Amino acid sequence: MHADVLIYTGDPELFLLLEYILKAEGFPVRLCVHETELLAAIRAEEPLAVLADCSDSRPWGSSLCLRIGEESGDRVPVAAFTNASREEFSRNTPAVDAVICSPYDPSRLLAFLKGIRANLPYSRSGAAPEQIYRHADIELNVPSVRVTRNGHAVYLSALQFRLLLHLMRMPGIVHSRDDLIAACWPCEAEVEPRTVDIHIGHLRRALNRFGPDVIRTVRSVGYALDAPNQPL
Repeated sequence: MHADVLIYTGDPELFLLLEYILKAEGFPVRLCVHETELLAAIRAEEPLAVLADCSDSRPWGSSLCLRIGEESGDRVPVAAFTNASREEFSRNTPAVDAVICSPYDPSRLLAFLKGIRANLPYSRSGAAPEQIYRHADIELNVPSVRVTRNGHAVYLSALQFRLLLHLMRMPGIVHSRDDLIAACWPCEAEVEPRTVDIHIGHLRRALNRFGPDVIRTVRSVGYALDAPNQPL
């Protein structure tokens, strides 16, 4: 069950600004002042997203974002607010979904929120057809947003779910990183090819817990599934 957007900051002015924007966009929010409080909230319930204040006053922001990913199994979108350059912060923390640099650009935050909304279960938007896809021993249920393998539930982030769905819809086809970015990320997102590799790696590890590897890496090209897949 999804809960709030967690805002981690010790800056009351930043919190009030973010709270105002998120509530205007229809997102419930909760403030976490301490790191232990934030990580405990992530463990206890899957939040919609985390907005982390990683400004220069918090030089350990990159390592915090990595810990957020570890606690959530990389299933929770993370936006980092930083005074560093986007390139510098992304180099240290490549798995962050959005880097919002000072002076903070509201359009980047709104693009991130649009991505969160796109990540919500399809049943909320009514936009997806009822389909079930199978590939080998993997079953992907679109309307319930569930993946199982050999009868075991496979827990994926919404982004990983979209990546797997895109691969299963067109099995046997090699999908370039640019194709995957266009299909699975919001159009406003600035995504590096290396970020695709990271999320495919997370998807691969989640699936491989219950069976052999089914994602084929085509060097310098992209990714494909190893066998044909048909929707039921």
